[in-house]
Amino acid sequence: MHPDFHVSENILILPMLFSCMAQTADIFSNIGKKGKNKSEDGGDDGDTGSVRSQTFVSLLSQFGLTAIGFLSTIYFTRVVDPSIVGVYFLFFSYSALFYLFSESGIGESSVKLISEGKERNEYYTASMTLRTIYLILCVGLLFVSAVIFPNSTIMETGIFWWIIAALIIDYFYNSRIYAAYADGKVNAFQVSLFLNTAVRSLFQIAIVYLGYHLFGLTGGFLVGMICAAVFAHRYNQLKLVKFSKEHFKRILTYAVLIFLVMSCYLIYQNIDVVMIGQFMTETEAGIYRIVYQFSMLAGLAATSVKAVLYPKFSAWNEAKDIENITAGLRNGTSLSLMLAIPIFFSFLILGYDFISLFYGDAYVSGVTALFLLSFIQIITVFMYLQSICLNAISHPKLAFISIAAGIAANVILNIILIPMYGMEGAAAATVIAMILNSLLAYLFLRKVIPVSYNWKSIGKMVIASLIMCAFLLGFKYVLPITNVILLLIAFTVGGLLYGLIMLKADKSIHDEVSGMAETFGIKWPKWL
Repeated sequence: MHPDFHVSENILILPMLFSCMAQTADIFSNIGKKGKNKSEDGGDDGDTGSVRSQTFVSLLSQFGLTAIGFLSTIYFTRVVDPSIVGVYFLFFSYSALFYLFSESGIGESSVKLISEGKERNEYYTASMTLRTIYLILCVGLLFVSAVIFPNSTIMETGIFWWIIAALIIDYFYNSRIYAAYADGKVNAFQVSLFLNTAVRSLFQIAIVYLGYHLFGLTGGFLVGMICAAVFAHRYNQLKLVKFSKEHFKRILTYAVLIFLVMSCYLIYQNIDVVMIGQFMTETEAGIYRIVYQFSMLAGLAATSVKAVLYPKFSAWNEAKDIENITAGLRNGTSLSLMLAIPIFFSFLILGYDFISLFYGDAYVSGVTALFLLSFIQIITVFMYLQSICLNAISHPKLAFISIAAGIAANVILNIILIPMYGMEGAAAATVIAMILNSLLAYLFLRKVIPVSYNWKSIGKMVIASLIMCAFLLGFKYVLPITNVILLLIAFTVGGLLYGLIMLKADKSIHDEVSGMAETFGIKWPKWL
């Protein structure tokens, strides 16, 4: 069938889909806002309810983003010419470099300072001013580079004006979603992120189907941000007011420090691939990147918990509520590990099946690295949450020192281990570096606030995961996994078994999950 066939019907469907998604987004962004409950001692239980609802929505958003990105990427690689996909990813990469300071620097610093609750509008206006200056500098730099380097890749591929448009749209997009985030509307923030990815993917798939491949890919990137910005703007209650030099100076200082920390995270995610490409071949680098991305499934809960707790930590720090910060870190770590630990153990049993059935036999050489990389996600839970806690309680320098030490160790160990052990050496180097990073962050944080973890609950997660592994081994013995359906059945049933064991064996996990269900008005079954 010709791609232009039924064009009018396909285009008419898009507005209806976007409208439907916006209405669904509204529902999720308002979850948990029925009012604050009173605890038995007469205190306000609103924070607990909001944290639970926001964590749940954040988890849904993360899983949705992962699924949409995974499926749309498969579609594009099968339909679009690799050269066009390459141009799109070039556009994506250049845009991401410019966004780094806008998102990780200005965005995170505005969340930190606005969520403290004092002079919120002044800090909001100062952050918008800094964004404006940054936008002008970026656009000016691009025009100057276009004059000096007229034959550069950006000019020859025709993505120059697309990057300019992306920077301007990002100015509005990031300012809107981070304003909602800083104002405590974490649900609206998470739904905006999901809406961006969902609209982008739907637009891209629809326009690519109609035959406009490059326009569909790059245009979808912009349309997604526009829709998400419009949605998030509806939740913005901050106003532009007059601000002082101190407001601007504080925003800029935190923006630079947090930018350095977040840049280190980016280096962590890419340094192994770069060094494998240096010491080995592009093939091994590609395999390692694929299994690394797959291992990040175990870290989804930590990402969700971080999104919820970061502004909470900042507000509690301003109120000198150290007890809530300690409890939030402890509970957030347990919740994150509840997903990371069983996924690590399940990959030990099903890792080969996942890689071979999802990506093909060409990638099975990365299975051993997958085992180590999924274990890294467990360590990352501690490193990640401790570091964002340091950022939120006004110690970003300490967070930067700990992660910079980890990166230095990672580079040195990569140089030693990759030539000897290849991909496994790179993964082992990251394990050691991440342990060092987590240990330093823990020692720094312990000097500032009391730090404690629920090791008894973590031990139960390990035992429940081992029981799940025994089931998975039995499943594979009775029904050898030869297709994706059997693989997903084994993984799902094993996960349900693990969850049931944890609900029965750990009262703290049971109370947290049941409390989350009650927050959404779901009646908790008596047998659980």
